[in-house]
Amino acid sequence: MLASKLKTALHTSVIFTFGFWLLLLFTEGEMFSFVLVIIFLYCLFGNLIYGIPVSLLSEYLTKRMVKWRFAAAAFIHTILGALSYFAVKDFVFFVLLSAVLFFLVDEWRKWDREMPAGKIAAWNAAGFLLAVLLPIGLVWMLQKAELEPRTNDLYLIPKGYVGQVTILHEYENAPEPETEGKYDVIRVNDRGYAVTALPQSEGYIENLYYHVDENGDHEEIPEGCISLGGAGAVQAEGNEYSYTHFSVACNEHGDMIELGDRPFIEDILYEEGVFDMEENK
Repeated sequence: MLASKLKTALHTSVIFTFGFWLLLLFTEGEMFSFVLVIIFLYCLFGNLIYGIPVSLLSEYLTKRMVKWRFAAAAFIHTILGALSYFAVKDFVFFVLLSAVLFFLVDEWRKWDREMPAGKIAAWNAAGFLLAVLLPIGLVWMLQKAELEPRTNDLYLIPKGYVGQVTILHEYENAPEPETEGKYDVIRVNDRGYAVTALPQSEGYIENLYYHVDENGDHEEIPEGCISLGGAGAVQAEGNEYSYTHFSVACNEHGDMIELGDRPFIEDILYEEGVFDMEENK
């Protein structure tokens, strides 16, 4: 059986590479490219270390099936091919294509096996299409989710502060932005606001919120204690200033409390000297 699988791996790699050769021929007009050699070697390597083990597993799991073996085997090949997303996500669609080709070539080489007919054959064909389209759809959704923009802001809030926090964005006199890993650090002062040169973050929210004591020790604020607010802009001396805000609604013990006063954006602009600076220009 292993010798047969090795032949299937070789035939699959040749067909896969031939498809790319046709693509190059019709798009670039190239009769030969060294890239084709690389594609063939990569495809053959993948079929040897991944395709053959999956095919052997499929044979074992479906050996007692008769009517639904074709659809079940197709599903095993494609769904395990889709798992390669977590190892080679940029090439997962090529892996899926190779997995489908490996399965079809293997079935073609075993054509003397008794195959279902009539309605069962139609259901198997439908199962094959589902086995191909379902992993493609899952991978597409995973890739789309990864491409979605995310807000990676890390807010450092003085320990004991509760109430609304206001962030003044794209402020030209703000301190140089800090980062911790993939997060942009925004330090909130004890009056409940921060100024930053960064624009408003957009996308799926993945922010972190920490209370910070006078020694700089961090303590994460529970998600339930953060109430997201909105965004806005205000005109001041001919310029527009944008801001966002959220609220910290728990004390240091995690108990919900009634929120007190909040810093108004106009007060923040006054404290930062915006009006004075504009008048002196």
